[in-house]
Amino acid sequence: MLWFQPFPWGRWALVVLIAAIAAYVEFRPDSNVEFPFALVEISPGDAIDAANTELRRIPAGLMEGARPGDVASRSIPAGWPVMASAVGGHGETVPTGWWVVGVTLPDGAQVGDEVKVVLLDTGVEVEGVVAYPGSDDPFAAADGGVAVAASTAADVAMASANGRLAVLVSTG
Repeated sequence: MLWFQPFPWGRWALVVLIAAIAAYVEFRPDSNVEFPFALVEISPGDAIDAANTELRRIPAGLMEGARPGDVASRSIPAGWPVMASAVGGHGETVPTGWWVVGVTLPDGAQVGDEVKVVLLDTGVEVEGVVAYPGSDDPFAAADGGVAVAASTAADVAMASANGRLAVLVSTG
């Protein structure tokens, strides 16, 4: 006697709930965003553009990416994400008219840190700014770059080539 059995409301409600969840999962908004990744190794000072990066989709909010036109402030290996912490805008790192000299930097030196470059032969102190941090390559001739005023760039470069300078990083 089927007409004496109660109608299966619970089973029908469960079927409708599962269908609603499946529809939400299938048609929900995409939470992925396009993020730049390096196609080739990007050197400090290179502009970030379509020639050296490609856009890949990653979950939104995972990392903050660089924008086209930013300038790399450190070396970015091929295949790595180009994060905002690895770039700066034009002129943000190096003041206008200053020159970047390759030097050995103390551990912990970050892009934008104010430094004093001491020429050991003459004792002259030169103000500078860290333009790019050191590389991980132990065979690199210089492991960082310091921007100095054009008037002192030649003296700093010569002292750096002779290994006769010290870089002091400001602690505050």
